[in-house]
Amino acid sequence: MASSHVETRLETLAEPLVSRFGRGIARLRDRRQRFRHELAVCAIFKDEARYLGEWLSFHAGVGVGHFYLYNDDSSDDYLEVLAPWLRRGLVTLTDWNGRGQRHAYDDCIARQRMHARWIAFIDLDEFLFSPEGGDLPSVLADYRDVASIFVYWVLFGSSGHALRPALPVVEAYTRCLDHDAAIADDFDHADVPGKPDYVSGWAQDGKSIVNPRLVRKYNIHKPRSLWLGEVLDESRRPPRVRGEASALCYSRLRINHYWSKSIQDLTEKVARGSVCNPRRPPRKLVRWLEREAMLNRSEDETILPIWREIVAAGRAEP
Repeated sequence: MASSHVETRLETLAEPLVSRFGRGIARLRDRRQRFRHELAVCAIFKDEARYLGEWLSFHAGVGVGHFYLYNDDSSDDYLEVLAPWLRRGLVTLTDWNGRGQRHAYDDCIARQRMHARWIAFIDLDEFLFSPEGGDLPSVLADYRDVASIFVYWVLFGSSGHALRPALPVVEAYTRCLDHDAAIADDFDHADVPGKPDYVSGWAQDGKSIVNPRLVRKYNIHKPRSLWLGEVLDESRRPPRVRGEASALCYSRLRINHYWSKSIQDLTEKVARGSVCNPRRPPRKLVRWLEREAMLNRSEDETILPIWREIVAAGRAEP
């Protein structure tokens, strides 16, 4: 028998013991009541310095206490933007050149699970907030029994901006695919991420906020395995899956996904490639432009009062 087959067989036989031991450790870890950070965010970025300051300021303003950032070989002035955040101990920066998004997330969970009660895994074009207003930790206090909270996207397009405007992201882009259109959306994403005609931005998708002590392995959008518990949305239902008829809910927790920004930004994004899979074949811009044209259906300014309150209160700087 080949050695790889022997190793696979041994792993299969050992799995029940590993799972039982892991669940026991997770229960012990989850007894902790006090944490350095009530809510942290983990993100991987590449050449996004122009947007980094606003993204950090917004999330600090809605109650994020710390940021675990993974730099994927950026060549812009990201260190200049991060300098005041690093001085104040608000950012933990890790160089992660070319090692992939999923592995960065697993690394964050392994290193930080005992430091933060909750960790949200989002990208720099995603803004997590509560439409009810107020800070996120107050909302999350109602979900202490949930291992992973899935938060649905609202997808935003270019709002007619061909070139990058000199405005904050949340003010520049206010047109989106609305709730009913997202449920009915049937855009063909060519559902194989390794193919060049694949387009991201499935309308019923989102990202997750997790109790990291209960996560065994993480994927891009939600845990791929938990030691204990379930992945539930804000209504305490399992997240919507493709082909399943169910409601999208984001009245308490929501992510504005600024999927394209300007057409200039979208063109650069497609050319830059994917941090999830750096070896993915070149992407076809024409299909991404087809998708963007669908994401300007309705005006939505839900996030603006929250952002303006952050700015007015002087919380937009570290």
